[in-house]
Amino acid sequence: MSLSYEGPAGERVTALADVSLALSGGVCGLMGRTGSGKTTLLEVMAGATRPDSGRVRMEGAGGVGLVFQMPERQFFERTVEREITFGLLARGVAADEAHERAARALALMGLTLDELGARSPFSLSGGQQRRVAIASVLALRPGLLLLDEPTAGLDPRARRACLDAVRAAAEDGATVVVASHDANALAEVADRLVVLEDGGVTLDGPARDLLADAPLMRDHGLEPACAARAALALRRAGLAVAGAPLTAEELADAIARGRGSA
Repeated sequence: MSLSYEGPAGERVTALADVSLALSGGVCGLMGRTGSGKTTLLEVMAGATRPDSGRVRMEGAGGVGLVFQMPERQFFERTVEREITFGLLARGVAADEAHERAARALALMGLTLDELGARSPFSLSGGQQRRVAIASVLALRPGLLLLDEPTAGLDPRARRACLDAVRAAAEDGATVVVASHDANALAEVADRLVVLEDGGVTLDGPARDLLADAPLMRDHGLEPACAARAALALRRAGLAVAGAPLTAEELADAIARGRGSA
């Protein structure tokens, strides 16, 4: 599918260029420089933006859930509880069940309905707003979950809760797409990685293989995962590092195994 729009000087700007993707289960990471088309692709997949050519086809139950990069832009209710239960009630879910699902979704994000339920979502901190926005979509149990920079601005504990929730959604059968500049986060949850550049797909493959290749990531203008950068620096310094570590734990193990084989 392709999409273009009119720029400030009347020129045509390409947002998506002949993008073709088939997704079925698991977590797909979406990376690219700012302006590469990540957000636009999510909006097209969600049906919020119509492509100039091509189509989006979804099979299976559950519908689509999209969490915006700016979470406050999707809020419209007076309280956090009403925000999260709105979609459930609109689908005919009983009020008691909607309340329970809202509480469970918030708990997944490290928050409680007792603490935040009566508050305005607009009164929350940026990190709380992001977690509430994610919870509001998780409560719907969508078959396709689209997240735009979900870990941005989160502290370590909230970030951990977010990544655990992403993994849990995939394990429950959802297909999850995470657009992010955070290679470290994607290293923890993504099975597949798609890299966009100028609206087109330039890389598409197993997340572990691509994220572990620090030179390749830099060639595409992306910051590699910390563990991949450290492994490359250690090897250049003459130290043995086994395998292709992507997390701090894997790096520690790779260094230990490298010493053992030296």
